[in-house]
Amino acid sequence: MSLTKITWEEFDIFDKIESPKGYDFRTHEGKYYTFGEFGVASVRRIFEINPSDFNEYLLGRRTAREIDFKAQNDCWPPTEEEKKASEKQFIEESPTSLIDLPETRELFTQEELERLIPIAEQMWIDWRGKLPDDYVSPLK
Repeated sequence: MSLTKITWEEFDIFDKIESPKGYDFRTHEGKYYTFGEFGVASVRRIFEINPSDFNEYLLGRRTAREIDFKAQNDCWPPTEEEKKASEKQFIEESPTSLIDLPETRELFTQEELERLIPIAEQMWIDWRGKLPDDYVSPLK
């Protein structure tokens, strides 16, 4: 929901809610909270959890990780489909990983590979001077 001005000392005295290891949910005066540690010096920040989101957790519709993520980022974590779409978009912008990481090719159709592989090969050659010795084009 949002970053709060609650101190760690205040958070520490709030009622602890049973949650999976690695997650620390608290409640106080009808509100729910979690925290995150950030930076090298582990600065703790306290976040308020939207009550309807926490209810989704209590009903088993969301995991503790999802609730924690949403409280800190104001959005749900990406789905597997969204992660794949993001990875695919990233590779399309710089397709050289299609050369040395064959598993990335699984994200694309054969038609997409026919368009991207020549670009990736040329980018690799421009970067390294030649294709890897063990490289086998998926187009042959």
